[in-house]
Amino acid sequence: MNTTVNAIAFSGPQFGVLSESQMESLHLGALEVLRRTGIRFFHQGALSMLQKAGAYISDGNLVRFPARLVEQALTSVPGRIIMCNRGGEPSVWLEESKTNFGTGSDCINLIDPLTGEHRLFTKADIIDGYRLCDALPNIAFVMSIGIPSDVPQHLCYDVQMALMLEHTTKPVVFVTNDRASCQRAIDMAAAVAGGHQPLQEQQHILLYSEPSSPLQQSETAVDKLLLMAEHQLPVVHSPAPLMGGTGPITMASGLVMALAEILSSIVVHQLYRPGAPFVFGSGLHHLDMKAAQICYGSAEFQLTKAAIAQLGRRYGIPTWGYAGCSDAKVMDEQAAAESMLSVIMAKLSGSNLVHDVGYIESGLTGSFEMIALTDELIALSDHVMKGIEVTADSMMLDEIHQVGPGGHFMSSGQTLARFRDFWYPGLIDRRRRPEWLERGGTTLGQRLNARVREIIREHRPEPLPAPVLARIQEIVAQAG
Repeated sequence: MNTTVNAIAFSGPQFGVLSESQMESLHLGALEVLRRTGIRFFHQGALSMLQKAGAYISDGNLVRFPARLVEQALTSVPGRIIMCNRGGEPSVWLEESKTNFGTGSDCINLIDPLTGEHRLFTKADIIDGYRLCDALPNIAFVMSIGIPSDVPQHLCYDVQMALMLEHTTKPVVFVTNDRASCQRAIDMAAAVAGGHQPLQEQQHILLYSEPSSPLQQSETAVDKLLLMAEHQLPVVHSPAPLMGGTGPITMASGLVMALAEILSSIVVHQLYRPGAPFVFGSGLHHLDMKAAQICYGSAEFQLTKAAIAQLGRRYGIPTWGYAGCSDAKVMDEQAAAESMLSVIMAKLSGSNLVHDVGYIESGLTGSFEMIALTDELIALSDHVMKGIEVTADSMMLDEIHQVGPGGHFMSSGQTLARFRDFWYPGLIDRRRRPEWLERGGTTLGQRLNARVREIIREHRPEPLPAPVLARIQEIVAQAG
């Protein structure tokens, strides 16, 4: 009997919520919104560019777009972005379905990992958060995490940027107040990189900004969008319509409107600097009418963010996503369940730059334990995404034949060679109860807290040179 089995091509799990015809319908729907309804631009420079390019402007600042402007802009957006770490080494690949996870921005409150107190963020807290993220192996980039309450409000974004550059070597996603603060953030990063040209080459930083749903582009947001294009640095200009509030109530209509807002952003961005790097994203949430609250853990949010990732790939543009976030008020079972769901959905849908790790209370509070948990869940999901390799080698027919009925595989050469291929958790416990009790009988929450405290106490990233730190402080001082 011939026992030779042909190798079957290996493929990991894949996921899509939209058919090709559905994506085409959403695209055409967005083009119709842009043609008929239009977008209000509160930016004179953008209006001048759009009028010169052939857009139709009425009522002072209402811009309606012919389809050719959108289609032309889409042809010049780069299909990949490679972000480097602080040392200039490639670190984050935004291409195809590769996923990279990082924190969110600007939580007001923190669950103190030392006392358990729910309180306002401080400058010391965000430093601890950046060091934590720097140490965790599956957190690929760092975003600002919290708003320090002990820093003057007008300095908040400058201080966040300075501290991120100092306390992590990982790529940075930043937020800013206006064009001036955005320029200062760029100048700080350039000081670290050794100049604006090396920074442009390394793509160490990426700006997060937003249109103003529904169907508006503010002067401040467009200022920042065009400034990043001018420096040829990556930006995600991500609308966040709230279905039932600032967006229409169905997922399909919300996607159409969000898509129209994204496409209008791409047109302006590419008119200003063709080929400038842009990341495709939208946080399309819905309003829970019972709780009167935005939802991070809902089934609908999992679907809309998966749809956005799929649409971004259809256009050939790197994508922006969400995971590791929850509507729970503390790091509890709800937070764990919602984090796991969001991480696996992000992996299956192939979002490239996935933020908001550590959010609880619908983005109002940060939890360092949630960041540590999500780091562990990312490692778990990485192994899920490997899928099952089915080849002549992996089926091991000869091994099965040699052991035969009634034998065992504990001491086989293949077992010894391959058992490390499985995932072995760092914080999730698999021991039997007596051994678990002997080691303290701790809950996962207790182990997460211990790990967070250990990292905050012991981990320090490589320091920046003193002249670079001095230059960063000079730039912060420019904010007054």
